[in-house]
Amino acid sequence: MRNGRTVKYESLRIRPFGMHPAHRGYRDLGDYRRNQVRYGIAFATITAICFAATLVSSEDVQWGLYLGGWALALACVGLAWANPALWLLAPFGALGGAILVRAGTDGLDAGIGPLLLIPMLAVAVYGSRRALIAMIACVAGAVIIGQLVWDGGNSEMSPIWRQDIVLAMLATALGVAMQDLVTRMRSERNLAEERGRIIEELALTDPLTGIDNRRGWERMIQRSVGQARRHGQPLCLAMLDLDHFKLYNDTFGHQAGDDFLRRVALDWEERTRIEDHVARYGGEEFVVTLPNTGLAGAKVIVERLRTGLPLPLEDRESTITCSAGIAEWDGSETVRELVARADQALYLAKEGGRDRTVTVEASARETGFRA
Repeated sequence: MRNGRTVKYESLRIRPFGMHPAHRGYRDLGDYRRNQVRYGIAFATITAICFAATLVSSEDVQWGLYLGGWALALACVGLAWANPALWLLAPFGALGGAILVRAGTDGLDAGIGPLLLIPMLAVAVYGSRRALIAMIACVAGAVIIGQLVWDGGNSEMSPIWRQDIVLAMLATALGVAMQDLVTRMRSERNLAEERGRIIEELALTDPLTGIDNRRGWERMIQRSVGQARRHGQPLCLAMLDLDHFKLYNDTFGHQAGDDFLRRVALDWEERTRIEDHVARYGGEEFVVTLPNTGLAGAKVIVERLRTGLPLPLEDRESTITCSAGIAEWDGSETVRELVARADQALYLAKEGGRDRTVTVEASARETGFRA
């Protein structure tokens, strides 16, 4: 986008399958991994504590199953961290690892109901509705398979089985309710962010011409000066003012004057380079920032804008012309000093008869003005 605004290209974003839209759109793999660590560390910590705590209550540990549960959980978390497409392996792997750990410590006859909360809550918070449904199906399958394994295929409902069914139903209800709540919170947050973006855009944009206003330009010029200082590049600032605009405005009305200002802003934006910045400084005065451009190149660009001024439709014989002042940044001065020199050059252009460009080199104290 022009005028230094940032654009996020959707085609460059990582979009993991099954993840809620609010958690999609990572800029790159590093951004995805940082977010996974930041948001997943709580679930990983809780799971690890639960795995370790099972050793306290167990008298006879089957180390093969216990270590296998740890290996499965860690492997799935590692794969999810390494590849965004495999992010669902983390909660599913946590469930499988928890079942193996329970089998190796307390035994499956102790039930797996409490373990179902680990993946259910993770998917409820970060997953889409389809992912949550898939997790519910896995939870139901885990309860049924667990019952068949520890009861040897006996269809009679044991107390542990009834407990796991109740806990699975509670986990399902909790997961659905939590996802609905989180979804509403995400919607409100996104709405607030969008409103903030719009307000910021309006605060930086001139409502008449659609280009940056003075506030938007002030934010941009600080970045331009900083970049020129870091890379040792030239930078020029031009201030342009429409001559006799007040007379035209009084003759044809403010609506005609507004239309003319809009045409000028659009024409100048189209005729400048993508890295240049055009802003409305106030009234009929505009400011053009020309990064990585010396004084000679800046004068060529400004002269093209000034002499190619689009004539008003209402007055083809209009006396409206344009005066311009250009200052080249000296490599050490402040933005305020640079603007003051460009404004002084514009003043000399006005005093010299208007319809001309006056330039000033790197320092007003060392070199003189010239037309």
